[in-house]
Amino acid sequence: MPIGEPESKKSAPDRSSKPTPEWIEHALISAGDVAYSWDVATDRLAWAGNLSDVLTDIPMETLATGHALNDRIHPEDLPRRLKALSDHFALGRLYDCEYRLRTGHGQVVWVHDRGLAQMGGAGIPKTMAGALRIITQRKQTEARLERAANYDDLTGHFNKSRLRQELEQSLSFARRFSTSGAFLVVGVDKLALINSAYGYEVGDAVLVTVGQRLDRFVRSSDVIGRLSGDRFGIILTQCPEDMIATAMDRVIEVIRERAIEVDSQSIPVTVSVGCVMFPNFTSTAYDVIARAETALNAAKLAGRSCWQVHRPSEQQSIQHRRHMVVAAQVQRAVREDRLIFTYQPIVKADTFEVVKYECLLRLKDEQGKIMSAADFIPVVEELGMTRFMDRHVLDMAIAELRANPQVELAMNISGLTATDQAWLRALNSAVKATPEVAPRLVVEITETAALHDIEETARFVNAVRDLGCRVAIDDFGAGFTSFRHLKALTVDMVKIDGSFVRDLAVNVDNQLFIRNLMGLAETFGLKTCAEFVENADDAAFLVKAGVDYLQGYYFGRPDFSRHWRTGEKIAPAVKG
Repeated sequence: MPIGEPESKKSAPDRSSKPTPEWIEHALISAGDVAYSWDVATDRLAWAGNLSDVLTDIPMETLATGHALNDRIHPEDLPRRLKALSDHFALGRLYDCEYRLRTGHGQVVWVHDRGLAQMGGAGIPKTMAGALRIITQRKQTEARLERAANYDDLTGHFNKSRLRQELEQSLSFARRFSTSGAFLVVGVDKLALINSAYGYEVGDAVLVTVGQRLDRFVRSSDVIGRLSGDRFGIILTQCPEDMIATAMDRVIEVIRERAIEVDSQSIPVTVSVGCVMFPNFTSTAYDVIARAETALNAAKLAGRSCWQVHRPSEQQSIQHRRHMVVAAQVQRAVREDRLIFTYQPIVKADTFEVVKYECLLRLKDEQGKIMSAADFIPVVEELGMTRFMDRHVLDMAIAELRANPQVELAMNISGLTATDQAWLRALNSAVKATPEVAPRLVVEITETAALHDIEETARFVNAVRDLGCRVAIDDFGAGFTSFRHLKALTVDMVKIDGSFVRDLAVNVDNQLFIRNLMGLAETFGLKTCAEFVENADDAAFLVKAGVDYLQGYYFGRPDFSRHWRTGEKIAPAVKG
């Protein structure tokens, strides 16, 4: 609690002046919690519950004041807790804080502290009541899960997911500061033969030793991770192109120079290396890893224990230069506020009432000509500007929701954003600032992007839904999502890919797909929305099939104006 008078002047808590009811004591003891009452003016603390059992070996008299409690809080956690208290007193924000406490034996326990202040005159807090709960076991579980989510169990290096995140950051840094780097895929040659001849335990020991030798090779600024069974990935940051060959020669040498000793067995091991320079001719971490693995395969075909560098073709070089022109135009458009939304209505299938709008991104060039997303989004993705773009789109959508409290909006993001913690933090900040926007925002992820890394996407979906927003899978059907995938992705809605909706009334195969999809959606309790509805016959079939929402030219083309018609029954724009 906040710092009060010097410790020598503070009194011990007087629990006898106002005894805690017996039933409350029993409830606290059974729950394993302790409650406190804090007199802010005198800094005196009174406790209820079995404090000595909950906070092991901390004598009651040593926690008589807020100052004494502060002295037992871990120095790294104390500033965060003091800020939470300050925000609670000054701004009325919820006081809910987790921090570490030192016990009587010097050990550390995690506690969850929640409380509510009673304010006096002039907005000055008089008293505060709250409760502490031990959460050490949960914190330890979270730490284990975090390690499992980031590190390889066998070698202790970053796993593929975390390595990809680090590679994305390195790509962004290289583009921003015009530096160069390289990504190496190091493959252990003929690991399958080692496993067959010596056993998998020996093969695992070989992998661990290879990883340790690579650790000694890399610089402190470089990053190493395990990509798959026999492959490691190395990010060489700020590495000039003329140094890459030397680096790869050294990687091969440090593994080949001496055999690996395992259980008195001397096993000669070699590696092959595939390399991609970045940021030129690369867009995303997925792209970089794929090209480096292609180069590694070429090195293995060349006889192993050698390296290959992925080189772009002349056609790729020409296309890259063209894309750079478009990328510069996009960056200018962002600075000059020339990225704009057009809005297409989404209607309820049974009533044709407008329930929400989808935000479709457009770019207005210097001459005022409108460019569709198809003209610049592929370039944005190719040059690795996706996260930058998705963050800008989020800001635009949130601003629109704040300005128009009567409307619900759906916005599209790239699959890469599902691994972008910065984007999630931005969404979290926006929702906390204006909580009413959360239930009116639908975040759409394309199906193919969602399936690229199903586990990461599932975590992203859960995080977005925990904030109160909804999530939809866009272009559903294009990626052939399975029952297992839909169960893992706890989304709110699937949007049926337009290729299954066009000419639906006369396409028997698409009709079968829609019927099967509706059964799947019903099984998982999902809402469905059909896109590209362009005529009355297709709309009638979808309504009869039980689709929940419809979207397409039949109900309205994308419109730049904000003539919101939420709740209105819309007259079809095209006659079937």
